[in-house]
Amino acid sequence: VLKAEVEIYRNEAASLRPPTTEEATPADTNKVQTMNEDFVKGGDGVYAKSKEVLLENLHGVSNISCCSLSNDDSTLATGGADQMVALCEWGKAFGTEGTETIVQTASRVSCGAPVIAIDFARKGHNTKFLAAGCMDGSVHVIFYEKIGKELQAIEVSKGTIKHTKYVRTLAWSSTDNMLATASADGCVQVHKLEWNLLDSSSVKMEKLQTLQLPGSVESLCFHKDHLCCYARGSPCLMYFDLQDNFAQQKINLNQGPGNAGFDEHVSMCIMDMAPYGDYLALAADTSRNIIIDFKTGRQIRNLYGHQNDGFSQPKIAWSKNGQYLYGNTQEGPVVCVWDIASSSIVDRLEGHSNVVRDMFSSNTTDTLVTTSFDKKTQLWL
Repeated sequence: VLKAEVEIYRNEAASLRPPTTEEATPADTNKVQTMNEDFVKGGDGVYAKSKEVLLENLHGVSNISCCSLSNDDSTLATGGADQMVALCEWGKAFGTEGTETIVQTASRVSCGAPVIAIDFARKGHNTKFLAAGCMDGSVHVIFYEKIGKELQAIEVSKGTIKHTKYVRTLAWSSTDNMLATASADGCVQVHKLEWNLLDSSSVKMEKLQTLQLPGSVESLCFHKDHLCCYARGSPCLMYFDLQDNFAQQKINLNQGPGNAGFDEHVSMCIMDMAPYGDYLALAADTSRNIIIDFKTGRQIRNLYGHQNDGFSQPKIAWSKNGQYLYGNTQEGPVVCVWDIASSSIVDRLEGHSNVVRDMFSSNTTDTLVTTSFDKKTQLWL
């Protein structure tokens, strides 16, 4: 029986290897060339590495749990244990305004519970909305605008989105004004934002779909007309096609040579995900970050050298050029920078005195924002 099983595994592994030149059809040849072209060139050294603006105590003595930048990078939003969302124009620090003044004059919105996740609406540069997910399961949609020299922010469409357990993550689509929120209750809610450009108070959040997944939803993102989710305890990513009534597709994380017969084995939990082009980066709670082909799920790179276990909060973000991946580590107050081509850590950004809690990287400029348990928000250029 053992010999038979070994033979089965060998055959399955052989079926996954690329065909040789003699065996390859034209279609196979194109596939092999594509596989060999992923991240061949090493990074050019261009990524956010210089500490430029440090904002201290945006949330007073409370920890900062999440951060995000608006589409034009001008507005920074943070959420904290003080139950507040804070918004500020961090770029004023390059003018005559000091960082202390920026912190003191930040616009703040009370959410009634500690804020866990935050993100700006991503469709266009004129969509002045963001969403904040909280410990009590509530989601708050906030409208902001600049009046005179000051930012003003108000909550709109109050009480529309509510989960039965705390919100784990949320994200806006870049192609539509669509918001997905996910909770420890295993539920993903998808809403569409509708509003009158002349009257922001007329905001409406229309529920499009509710998805009930088999476990706590730890991470999600929008990419290529799909909503991608991961539920704790699953060996698969779940894609939902936004153009086909949320039709579901599973991407098994165990695929590849040597994993025959282990399709249902769960060896890790995907705690964060970040899309870029044809790829999806995944942060696991096993001291491992993974780059996969978004369409096929093929694993392209495995990134190691940091430490994030089941008690950590792994976070990742792409550099603007897609050549590097930023990530935190529970072993110290640094941001690890991987050159994806070589799968090696090429830098460790030092700017905090405690573990990094969250990060956001702009796809418009080489700007990275990090927040930490040291109650500081650092902006890197």
